[in-house]
Amino acid sequence: MESDELRAQLHDLERAEAAPYVDQRPSPWWFAPAFGLWFGVMAAVQDFHWSNDVDSAWQALVTVGVVIPMAALIGAYTSWHQRYHGAWPKLVGPKPPEIRRVYRLYFLAFVVVAAALVGVALLVPWWVTGPVTAVVAYGFLVAYERIYERAAAAVRERLA
Repeated sequence: MESDELRAQLHDLERAEAAPYVDQRPSPWWFAPAFGLWFGVMAAVQDFHWSNDVDSAWQALVTVGVVIPMAALIGAYTSWHQRYHGAWPKLVGPKPPEIRRVYRLYFLAFVVVAAALVGVALLVPWWVTGPVTAVVAYGFLVAYERIYERAAAAVRERLA
């Protein structure tokens, strides 16, 4: 009897610990396209800034003129995300093993994709880098959110 009660308490504790990772609202429809667009613009402006075929003063003006509003968008995103989801995801500390695997996959894939996009940026002009990065970032986020939701569903089912 006492053992069942203790087991139930541990189960409740595990469910409460997993709640911030599995009880999230889905992202709105516009989030993945906006994510892709943001990364595409940032990659294009960075590649433009590094290009040798444009006057450096013009490069500096365009870079500053784009990066400042893009930084403001990050601030707006941060504020929106906190209101929408209630909190930022906690990257360190205890979390369900299913979610931990998704986080590891995300960071590994992010490094590989970012390295590939830097390679693309070195080979193509800035006006190609932007759209390629936007499409890849969009696809990356859509894939991540699907993988994450499957992992969250597995956690919910395990802890039901």
